Amino acid sequence: MERVVVDIPCDPTQIDHTGLPWAFLDEAAEPDRIVEGAIVVTGDADDPVFARVASLTERPSGTKVHLEILPGDPLDYVAAMRRTHLIGA
Repeated sequence: MERVVVDIPCDPTQIDHTGLPWAFLDEAAEPDRIVEGAIVVTGDADDPVFARVASLTERPSGTKVHLEILPGDPLDYVAAMRRTHLIGA
């Protein structure tokens, strides 16, 4: 099995005053894909999770990306998409 490559690494337990986990945009594999409302894979290669990009905020230290972690196991989403023919088996 190939190693998982996340869109933007994040510690989902690292939550700030917004109540959301966050990461810095410059850590994203492809920063152009990280836009408000986008569904991304975050976490890390060992424990990936789906998230929605909630906001991007310019800070002196870089662009901070707030992420809304989506519920459930990513493999459950894949199984549902296969079952309903949204993606091939």
